[in-house]
Amino acid sequence: MPSCKGIILVGGASKGTRFRPLSMDIPKPLFPVAGRPMIHHHVRALASVPEMKEIILLGFYEPAELQEFIESATSDFGIPVRYLQELKEMGTAGGLHRYADSILAGDPGAVFLLHGDIGCEFPLSKMLGRLAENPEGVAVILGKQVGESEAEKYGQMVVDEATGELLHYAEKNPTHMSAVINCGVYLFSPSIFTQIAAKFEDINRGRLYAAYHDDDAAKIRLEQDILMVLAGRKRIYTILTDNFWCQVKTPAHALALSAMYLDAADAAKKAGNKSGAQLLQKVASTDSFMRSSANNAKFTLVGSAFVHPTAKVSPLARIGPNAAIGPNAEIGPGVRLRDCIILDNVIVKDNAMIKNAIVGWGSNVGYWTRLQGTEEKPTILGADVTADSEIVVSSCVVLPHKGLKVSLSDEIVL
Repeated sequence: MPSCKGIILVGGASKGTRFRPLSMDIPKPLFPVAGRPMIHHHVRALASVPEMKEIILLGFYEPAELQEFIESATSDFGIPVRYLQELKEMGTAGGLHRYADSILAGDPGAVFLLHGDIGCEFPLSKMLGRLAENPEGVAVILGKQVGESEAEKYGQMVVDEATGELLHYAEKNPTHMSAVINCGVYLFSPSIFTQIAAKFEDINRGRLYAAYHDDDAAKIRLEQDILMVLAGRKRIYTILTDNFWCQVKTPAHALALSAMYLDAADAAKKAGNKSGAQLLQKVASTDSFMRSSANNAKFTLVGSAFVHPTAKVSPLARIGPNAAIGPNAEIGPGVRLRDCIILDNVIVKDNAMIKNAIVGWGSNVGYWTRLQGTEEKPTILGADVTADSEIVVSSCVVLPHKGLKVSLSDEIVL
């Protein structure tokens, strides 16, 4: 088993605009999904790989915004986690080229690259096996078969069914080419950095210095400039997953991914898979009770759920399926929560009902109030929103620090 490093592409504040209003208060990669920061799931998966030496976050955020997470992840998993800040947009492969010496320090035998805005089971060991089977290969890509209309939204891969080789690649091709999409999870041999460096020199015609200082400097796109060129040359191979996968662009996607993680952890627990069940801190199944709330109460659970140990939940509340309750939240008697994310310090008063919704940090939901939406259009409350008692809020987006005094439907509250 080769020594490995892992890289997580976390983007930057200007790249999470579709995630507002939630990204106004926290970097998108740290938004809680199934009770944990989104990229916590990435770090957990990377840390489970034998011989993982270091995990690197690569993006445009200010270092201070990620520092607490980095310290916590390093402590939790016992593997060094650090951050490399990109100061200039250079394309998805540009940062890899910029920090190649740092990434390759210590001579890792393989490097994982995970996009921070996706979630899945992360079958990383299987990817290592596929690369070992094909020593001439420089990359393994995780793929998934989806419907034709869905495939048009992502990079499409034509794959040799017998060998798993990538034969052809097209990025977001409006003309259907393949039902197999690129999931944004890669394994590279160190030699891929030579390919990136050569392409960088070719694109910039040797003006490497200018690429970091001139606004018009060319960028290197990992998929189009590197992978597409190497396809069909027995250099890139694939692993296909039959399990869940989701790309998170909007709050609705985060809600969907949270449910996927909760369901996966619940299934792992039922199957006796300890490593899978540890995906979440607390998961319970139908007809069982959670005993993790701060007041040690037993409350009814339906399906899978995450409840932070510091949350206070009434024994008369009914939680789940697919509900995640954050630190120091207070859930009153008669409350019904399902298909929702309740963030830190939220107060939900008696007999409120929340379904297909995300309730932002420090918000208050009044007595008998109903927050609801659909899977495609959930209700989203920003931080410090107050919803008065006995109102219904349906499929609305509410910016932080607002007060809702009347029922609303399909509105954006500025």
